[in-house]
Amino acid sequence: MTSQQQDIWNQLSESMIDKLIDNKYQLVEELGRGSYGCLFLGQSLETNEYVAVKILCKKGLDPSQLALQQLEIDIQQGLHHEHLLGLDQMIQEPDFVYMVMELCDQGDLFEYVVQNPYDVNCHVIFLQILEAIEYMHRNNLYHRDIKLENILLQKQDYIKVADFGLATKERYSYDFGCGSTTYLGPEHFGNTESESDMEQEDAPYDAAASDIWSLGILLLALLFGRNPWQEATDLDMAFSDYKEDPMSLGRLFPDLSVECMHFLHKVLAIDPAKRVCIGEMKALFCELTTLTIDPQESDYETELEEDEIMTSPVDIHTVQHKTTKASYDSAIFSQEDGGGSWSDMVEQDLLCGIEDDFEHITLDSTEDDEQELFIHDQEKESWWL
Repeated sequence: MTSQQQDIWNQLSESMIDKLIDNKYQLVEELGRGSYGCLFLGQSLETNEYVAVKILCKKGLDPSQLALQQLEIDIQQGLHHEHLLGLDQMIQEPDFVYMVMELCDQGDLFEYVVQNPYDVNCHVIFLQILEAIEYMHRNNLYHRDIKLENILLQKQDYIKVADFGLATKERYSYDFGCGSTTYLGPEHFGNTESESDMEQEDAPYDAAASDIWSLGILLLALLFGRNPWQEATDLDMAFSDYKEDPMSLGRLFPDLSVECMHFLHKVLAIDPAKRVCIGEMKALFCELTTLTIDPQESDYETELEEDEIMTSPVDIHTVQHKTTKASYDSAIFSQEDGGGSWSDMVEQDLLCGIEDDFEHITLDSTEDDEQELFIHDQEKESWWL
């Protein structure tokens, strides 16, 4: 956020405290802000219940930006599923749009996994996520930014998929790099095996298949608090190993059950055309009996030579890498310094003590890594920005 934008929102924030919206809601306090919008805690005058009010500024936006803004509103207004964050009401003013949403004040999955690395009900939570994305795909909607930060906890083991700022109604898209780098499929980097380089350059990517890949990465992050690689390019050794030998996934995650690994092979297929669809993915996931095993029971290590150096997975705090293709932040509502999430209204500093939680699974870090607790802190932005 530029200093000019900061000054504008400082003035607006002060003026909006206690403001009545449509004589139905009162703004109580600011929860956070981005370049083109901010999030307020609101209260219904009728029921006294608290809500989240996302305020988008229309002032100074060009037609394409206004179209993106309206697309996000249209998509969220049409979502009616128990595990998708719905839009209760949309209120228009000449300069602002007020999006009134249900309040999820238990934080997001990123924070939960970081704070409770061994206490995540993965099967229940991931199935809810699959059901939400299945609903979207069935209605020809594609999320395009599936990640832990965009999954909100409304209560224990009950989630809401949020942030539709990058969602699209178009299944095939040329918006390469749209999403968060760590969760993007290889097609965003020109690393698929289905076509020649020339054909890949001219072809759009499949947003549905891209969502499937992101779900596979999210499952690993949910299970282990780590990502298999930083980005799906041949420059990343871990991804390159996986591309050459999918069994390397078991060596990266020795706790991963064999049946879950084979499931992920179908999800994380290099060729998007060979990935399972969301319905097949949900059916296969429901058939899994175990997601993880005792690493001592694993036979993965026996497949390695004694002197072979195995690349390690990376913590979910991964550096954001630039791609050669255009990159998109969550619509136009991004902030340069990253942001918090819903639970920031309770506690801003959530990231202390994390190294101790993951000490037993974290390998040697570089000096640069040690300077920044979360290696992908830049990519950890609020779902609403």
